[in-house]
Amino acid sequence: MKRIITLLLTLSVVFCFAGCTNPLKKSSDTENEQKKEEITAVHTKDSMKGITLKVGVSPDFAPFTYKDEKTGEMEGFDIDYLDAVSEYLGFDYVLVVEQMKDLESDLEKGQIDCAISGISITDERLEKFKFTDSYFSNSLTLVKNKDVEAESRKDIVHMKLGVEKGTAADEYLQKYLKKFNNKIKNYNNTTKVFKELEKGNIQATIFDATGVDYYLNHHPDTNIEIVETNLNEEQSNYGIMCTKEFRYIDEFNVGMKQIELAGSYQELYNKWFKANTED
Repeated sequence: MKRIITLLLTLSVVFCFAGCTNPLKKSSDTENEQKKEEITAVHTKDSMKGITLKVGVSPDFAPFTYKDEKTGEMEGFDIDYLDAVSEYLGFDYVLVVEQMKDLESDLEKGQIDCAISGISITDERLEKFKFTDSYFSNSLTLVKNKDVEAESRKDIVHMKLGVEKGTAADEYLQKYLKKFNNKIKNYNNTTKVFKELEKGNIQATIFDATGVDYYLNHHPDTNIEIVETNLNEEQSNYGIMCTKEFRYIDEFNVGMKQIELAGSYQELYNKWFKANTED
């Protein structure tokens, strides 16, 4: 049975995501790889027994990963998903809880083995890290303070924007909007971004669709509203991000596929996303 130990606890407030779709995706659908999975699956069950991994998670990415305010425990879709993978492969894990901007740094230093918190698979990250197959797809949504006039992303040029540092949204803003002289302020967590947006201290932000949906669902009196959805041409695919030296990517991919085939993935999806959208 796995052991879950929280090493670092950083400032966190529950909020963020929900409402996205997508089952597990494979990196490749070739017939040869499918045959390899069928053969390998027999040998991967419990193949990582005796191994303990350090896994980094963010406390700010509900319902993927967040710290429950009442219990102090880490909860979320990604936590349950990690449980399922570890149960299938047989490894234990230690949770290292820290903000998203620190996860990549600690991976590069080898202080943690992997990270999972709705982390998008990007070309920049693939240069530095290994990723498992994608297990979830998301897209970016533009939201604004209700007192701001804007009907599309074109209208936020020259506005004061806020975003959590190190996220896919931050990368999007830096890549596409900084050239228009936007005032982009980075924050350590998305909780702070939404608080500042509510107050009008920033005028707009870009965030994962699940995060926006979840936040609006759980804040009926919000002063925030959606401007535009699906900003990125292709949806962001989430994967488990690991060090370049990580030796168990194949085992993870096979285990993830087996979880999907067993129906466990759909059960977790229904628990964390369908239930939240019906609140």
